[in-house]
Amino acid sequence: MPSSTAVADFKNAAYTIGTTLWNAASGVQVTFGHPGPTQLNDIVAFMDVTASQEPSTFGTSRSREEELVLTVMFSVYRAGGPTMEKVAFDRAIELQSDLEEYFRVTDTTVGGSVRECFLTNIRIASATDEQTLAAGRLVEIEATYSAKARVRTA
Repeated sequence: MPSSTAVADFKNAAYTIGTTLWNAASGVQVTFGHPGPTQLNDIVAFMDVTASQEPSTFGTSRSREEELVLTVMFSVYRAGGPTMEKVAFDRAIELQSDLEEYFRVTDTTVGGSVRECFLTNIRIASATDEQTLAAGRLVEIEATYSAKARVRTA
């Protein structure tokens, strides 16, 4: 099907892969966007996606080379004191590693939506607000996955 961008196919395919990696029985809440007010302790949220295009060929299809960037948030909460920080950190890393390995080893095309997709950036942050720390520990990973696709109009 002709398209002006691979953004929707890419995010939809990544989300579908997430729901397969972490099914309902896994205890991981997988969301297409922000998880909202009801949240499990382990969350994988497929958030923002951006794209930029460059002309690729001058044929009748006017194809473009598209670079896509998907942000996936991994959020892990564990009730308890300071010893739970490492527990939450290790679990967040495990979740992120599951998706990264899937994209890198099992399906670099993310369900055929792109030509290739790899982890390009990762940021790990721990909660510092007193209200959260009084109840437990929260570790969040913001992972950026970059992909390339060829977009054709015909």
